[in-house]
Amino acid sequence: MTDTWIIAQLLAQSCCFFLLLMVLKTVFKIIIKWNISSNDENQIDLERRTFLVGAVLELVLLFQSFSLIAFLVTINEHIPSLLRGAMCATGALEANKFGYPLLYFKIGSLFVYSSFLFLHFLDKKEPTYPLNPQKYYLVFPAFLCVSTELILMSLYFWNINPDLIATCCSVSFFSQEIDATNFLNSSGFLNEGIFAWIFTGSILGIYLIRNLFKNNKSDKSKNTSFLSNFLLFIDGILYIVLSVYVLKFFFVKYIYGLPSHLCLFDIFFQKYNYVGYLLFFNLFFVGLFLVNKLIFALVKDKLNTNYLVFWSNYKKIALLFWVLSWLVPCLYYFSWEGSL
Repeated sequence: MTDTWIIAQLLAQSCCFFLLLMVLKTVFKIIIKWNISSNDENQIDLERRTFLVGAVLELVLLFQSFSLIAFLVTINEHIPSLLRGAMCATGALEANKFGYPLLYFKIGSLFVYSSFLFLHFLDKKEPTYPLNPQKYYLVFPAFLCVSTELILMSLYFWNINPDLIATCCSVSFFSQEIDATNFLNSSGFLNEGIFAWIFTGSILGIYLIRNLFKNNKSDKSKNTSFLSNFLLFIDGILYIVLSVYVLKFFFVKYIYGLPSHLCLFDIFFQKYNYVGYLLFFNLFFVGLFLVNKLIFALVKDKLNTNYLVFWSNYKKIALLFWVLSWLVPCLYYFSWEGSL
């Protein structure tokens, strides 16, 4: 706990926690007393405070997004240098039982933070603030996420024992008996996973490409129903999960040029051109687009601004990152001509 990298991240996380704690009282007032049709002194005061609270929340939640990158660099490059036997984040995360839960929780929390930021973005464009105070209900799960991250991070860093030897990249041998892990790693399931990845990705791609040539008069078209957006969201989530699966058990072999090396964390190293950041940023942006599309479908009836240009540009960017999420791993495969 005396390491400067660890102290910096714990201090930054603590600052985020206390900033959110300070604005909770104002958030309660906004939720309880907000009345846009009133012109009394309390309402005017709340309207002034909502700008300050929104700015603080934007700052804190945006920092939380960047903190994931800082944490990944720490566990992938710094902590392995402190642990014997650790060569990447695999050894660092397995140093105690809090490693992987912290990583997964930080990733999941990003979608809570981004949901509020997107609602706040929409609300600021409307003169009557139609999403106020409903959007502030998301502050409470965001505060719980920040608090839980602080607790998990403290437990993880506190329980790292530099005297233990990490089992990084150890090879596991399975018996002939088929269990869950052996089944998931089997070539038969991998082939099915690749097929499902192509299928779900194609559905998402067809939707994005079709919308490039579709001229909607308004973003409030009845054709864009909540059900269709929900089905697209489910397809996109399956695509992202399958993308991670086929990347780990298939494409990383061609990135490393080693058929036996299936570690997801080495792709974040400089010697592999930091391609891991590109791959996962592509998937994260696609997931962010799907979440925001679903949120917009829920709140669009309250909005008066025309978001046609916004969604047109947003879909073009999402299409770019979808293409990259397919193209980049496939280029490694084709550069080896499909064999090692």
